[in-house]
Amino acid sequence: MIIDFHTHIFGGVYTEKTNPEDFLSMMDRNKIEKSLLLPLDGFFSDFQQDNDLVSDLVAQYPDRFAGLGTIDPRQGEKALREIDRCLDETNLIGFKFHSWLQAFGPLDAEFMRLAEEGNRRKALFFFHDGTPPYSEPFQLAEIAKRFPDLTVVLGHAGLPDLWRESLLAALKHDNIWLCFCGTPQWGMEEITKRMGGERIVWGSDYPAAKAQDVTERIKQIHYLPFSDSVKERILYSNAQQLFRQFDKPVKQ
Repeated sequence: MIIDFHTHIFGGVYTEKTNPEDFLSMMDRNKIEKSLLLPLDGFFSDFQQDNDLVSDLVAQYPDRFAGLGTIDPRQGEKALREIDRCLDETNLIGFKFHSWLQAFGPLDAEFMRLAEEGNRRKALFFFHDGTPPYSEPFQLAEIAKRFPDLTVVLGHAGLPDLWRESLLAALKHDNIWLCFCGTPQWGMEEITKRMGGERIVWGSDYPAAKAQDVTERIKQIHYLPFSDSVKERILYSNAQQLFRQFDKPVKQ
């Protein structure tokens, strides 16, 4: 089986609304057991409303989905309260930040306040990375350095241009995880070799990536020149480890 650690839920404000049945059908065709849902509308509008949208879909299909919320760090105390609300009152297991789209510097004072609170809560922070100037791996490595109890996931492992930087960041900081999602084949091979298949997860980017692309991105992992056990860790058990760490009991 496979765990997809990088998918999206579209709320219908900026893109066509996600159809859960189509989503689950795609997962079944590709033998994907569970997907991590990342927000989108909340990057541009009411993040609390979008967080609740993600949470509601996870509640409908708790065995198939886990979810992350998002926060606008410029919202001050409201942003800080959202960390506690999501972690204490919803089924969301962490937070996705797209500092390039959200237009904030990851080392800005406003975001440092969120990272400090996330570190106190030993939270999972998932970042878009690989897009200068606000989403560079070395910037996110500085967050991992300052906040060692924060689990930092680089959602694209650097993309084609910055995968080397993402590798160096992960080698230096053991609270950094890399997600193979849009990472070039040669980059995935070198990262897997240097990291021994540890702290690496796989993601499709569906439905930002088309359904047919999901199958091809799974094949990319199978094409890597490593043992089946290493590929299994990337496609499944590493992500399962994170889910076990952060998942919450289903409320009856």
